[in-house]
This record gives sequence, structure tokens and C-alpha cells, in this order.
Amino acid sequence: MASLRSQWLFSLIEPCYMMKSAISHYLQSLVSITATSGFPLSRSQWQRVRDQGFASFWLQLSGTLNLLSWEMYLTTTTAAAAPAPPPSPTQEAAPPSISGALIPPLLSHASGVVLQIGPGSGSQLAFLPESQISKVYGAEPAVGLHDALRNAAVRHGIQTKYHILNADASRESLVSALVQGGFITQTEAETETPLFDTIICVRVLCSVPDPAHTAKELYRMLRPGGKMLVCEHVRNPWLTGRGSVLARLMQFVYMRCGWAFFVGNCRLDQDTGAVLRQAPDGDKGWAEVSLEMAASWSTFPYLHGVLVKE
Repeated sequence: MASLRSQWLFSLIEPCYMMKSAISHYLQSLVSITATSGFPLSRSQWQRVRDQGFASFWLQLSGTLNLLSWEMYLTTTTAAAAPAPPPSPTQEAAPPSISGALIPPLLSHASGVVLQIGPGSGSQLAFLPESQISKVYGAEPAVGLHDALRNAAVRHGIQTKYHILNADASRESLVSALVQGGFITQTEAETETPLFDTIICVRVLCSVPDPAHTAKELYRMLRPGGKMLVCEHVRNPWLTGRGSVLARLMQFVYMRCGWAFFVGNCRLDQDTGAVLRQAPDGDKGWAEVSLEMAASWSTFPYLHGVLVKE
């Protein structure tokens, strides 16, 4: 009980530490770009400051997340054991600041042709089941992370299957990158042919400009019977009795203090569950929706699980 209380207390202030780091990287990027380009900066240069600062911040953060993911994974499985199924809803004590305990078993469901939205520096590649996948497309718009992502693919032995796309989560951007890379034909692009057997969204839907529209587009790109694997921090469910009023209040405060600006457009107050459930929008819909909440008491509650297309 004392451990859970201390985790809850830490979750209230953890975004403050993260934001402090993000601001530091932003300022370093500003100084670096100003020194080479002069002042005042153009609009595109200001955007470059944000992009470069966030890439630097995320490289540092993802290294920590990857280490913690491995440590937590190794405490729940042995080298000889098969990956465990997705955590049950009773695992409410999962760490609020990371999804390390949730990612490895979740990614064990990936198969076929996989689209990984926002893979960052590649901290999740270690958990992809190489024998189950034929191709993986990593859609990462932050070019500053591409070298680290490419190195991670080599390090984990999937470089021949892993293809980096300079694209965001929108269908237009994804299809354009796939066509330019010669991975699909123009006809496939124009006819909106479903392209993927698995779509992975881990800590990414919180930062897309229009999550509802993005979810609908990703749903359309998923083949019938395909799976969407999700692990996203969301708005604290304070009205359900399982959440925390104070944690929800702190989410509100951090958002008003510039969290989204410094942390890659991330939103702490998004209802991603509702967004995903509404994604089919009149189509046949989801055949299965297995979504659970972990650490619902924290500032970083995680919605995680699998959605299977009809």
C-alpha cells in the first residue's frame, strides 16, 4: 500500500521533471540553431528548433524507457518461456510513468505486415516477434531519430525487414512515403487498398493533430482480421471511481503550463478509448475490443490492449 501511495505521489510531479528536461533540450536546440543561422529565426527555423529539441529529449528519455522495459520484462518471464498474454485489469499497480510492463506482451501479438506509428529511436524493436512478421514499416516524422531507429533495427537483427518512412500518422503522408519508397503501387494508393496486418500505436496517438480522423484512417488501412495494438497514456478516469481527482487536476495544470509545446504536441487529457472505438465510423467495425486501463490512479494512466478488425 505504501509503495502504491509513493508511486501515486511521484506520478503527480513526474511530468514536471520531464517538462524541465524537454525545456532544457529546447533551449539547447535554440542556442545551436541561432548560432548557425543568426537571429531572428524564420518560421521554419522555429519549427526546426522544436523538432530538434524534442528529438534530443526523446532520445534521452527512450533510452531510460527501454532499460526499464527490459528490467520489468525479465522479472515477469524467463528466457525459455513464451511471452505472457496482455496484462489483466488487476495489474493496476503498473508504473504510471512508463508502459514498460505492458509493451513486451502486447507486441508479441504483432504479425504479418506491420505498421509502427512513431517508433522514435527504436526502443520497442527488441520486443517484436521477428518470426511472426514479414515486414515492418516505421513511420517516424522526426528525422533526427532516424539514425537511432536504423541502428536499433540492425542491433536487433531485423534490418532486412524494417523500413523507415519519413511520414506522420496521416494516410496521405504514409501512402506518399510508401509509394516513393516503391513499397506499394500508385494504384494501391488510389484505391485505398488495406495494407497492414498489424498497426502498433505506443505512446503516439496523444500527439497527432486530429486523433479521431487519424484513428479512422488507420482503421481503413488495416486488413480484415487485422490487429491494432495500443498502449497510450490517456485522460485520468477520475469520474469512474478508479481514477484520481488530483491526478486529473495535475494533467490540466501541466497542459496549461505548456506541456504540449515542449513535449512533441503530446496531450495528457485525451480520451483515446472513445476515439478508437468510434474509428470504424459505419463500417463493419471491430470484431474484438480488448482494452484495459493500468495505473488509473496516476497522471499517466495507460490504456492498453488489442482491437481486431471484422
